[in-house]
Amino acid sequence: MDAETLAKLIKEENEQTRRHFDEKAAESQRHFDVVAESLESKIRVIAEGHGVLVEKIDGLGTRMDSLETKVDRLDTRMDHLETKLDAFIVETRTNFDEVRAAIKFSYAELDRRVAHLESFVQDLSTRMQRIEARQTA
Repeated sequence: MDAETLAKLIKEENEQTRRHFDEKAAESQRHFDVVAESLESKIRVIAEGHGVLVEKIDGLGTRMDSLETKVDRLDTRMDHLETKLDAFIVETRTNFDEVRAAIKFSYAELDRRVAHLESFVQDLSTRMQRIEARQTA
């Protein structure tokens, strides 16, 4: 084989190798493009889902703030009611003690009056018995 034929064969071999590499590069590029497109689609879906989750979390944060405000208001109202209840209990105890004292006083007064009336009736009964005894004698 002469040098010219060898150079021709090498040139043809180089061209075949270059075509083969070009075909493989084009095939790899197509495969990469398909994979990249699939990944882009999946990433887009994930990003949309992430956006929806962020909106929901923001909504939950707003609702939590609202609930915290309501709980704080309820806490304040409970404190106010506890204060009023404590005052009511003190007032009721005071009133109960006053009523008890008034009943004790009234009972003592009634007991004194009943004892006086019993004594008076006893005196009248004794006087009646004397009067009746004189009339029969």
